[in-house]
Amino acid sequence: MDQYDYSYSIPNDFERRVRQILRQLFRNSGLAEAFENCTYEYEDLGNAYYAGIRGDNWNMKALDFTIEGPEGCIEIIEKHKDALKDAISKGLKPRVSGFQVRKIILLAVDDVGELPSTNEARLKSDIESARSVLADLVAIGERLCLNSTYSYERSEDSMNDFLRDALSLMGYTEVKDQTRHGLSSKGENAGEVDILVSRSGKEVALIEGFKLNSVHSSYIDSHIGKAICNYNALGTATFIVAYVSVSDFEGFWDRYMAHLRSYDFGLEVKKMLSVEADPNAATRTASTILCRDGYDFPVYFLALKLSR
Repeated sequence: MDQYDYSYSIPNDFERRVRQILRQLFRNSGLAEAFENCTYEYEDLGNAYYAGIRGDNWNMKALDFTIEGPEGCIEIIEKHKDALKDAISKGLKPRVSGFQVRKIILLAVDDVGELPSTNEARLKSDIESARSVLADLVAIGERLCLNSTYSYERSEDSMNDFLRDALSLMGYTEVKDQTRHGLSSKGENAGEVDILVSRSGKEVALIEGFKLNSVHSSYIDSHIGKAICNYNALGTATFIVAYVSVSDFEGFWDRYMAHLRSYDFGLEVKKMLSVEADPNAATRTASTILCRDGYDFPVYFLALKLSR
């Protein structure tokens, strides 16, 4: 790409980049959560110089962003408007996209508690939120796989604690572990979910983590059953995280997927299990959509190869 040969398109990972920047640089401000609870649109104003932006912006274009959301979220953004503008600017990759931010316009709406108009719209919103969590879990998993102190000899609880603490550091302000939630595997008392992530009081992710050194069918089934059936009365996006120690990771993943494809979830399967692109050599992911009492929700499977 030449110096001024821009794409003039929004990067595919724009929203994820903005969220991660906000969580890392402004994690105690509530700004990341406020932004995630809003919607946005942008207007292409054409040449950045003629739109009033000065500096080294030859052939670049100016964008105005309009952000709309609940009044409480807009109030938080208003206090940190310059920080959000900076995060959006970085998220745009200006030297690749050719876009610069001129102005951010904020609009508060009254329908704070309004539900999505259709089940399809609700599921789409839930999947977008869940995939943001998945991307962060993959990033955390990379650090876990590279950390030799977290070998397979460590306890499941210590690895789940690593995930919990890393999520908190990334700006998730409502992260709880070993929370009494749903029913135990015997169906008698409240169970204890490994990690429960909420946003503005609403559950957005339920995470169940466990160690594997083989495709131990009954052990896998017990954890999946707890996470999906016992703990998950609301149909919260679910993440099954396996901490794996094997010599043949690819072979393990193939056998794990074969087991999951034959597994009886006890719920209607709305979207068959699908293997996703490998994020790196030590991480594998797959996803499905299940239905509880007519309510569709996503389930993600994440395998992390640990140091042996």
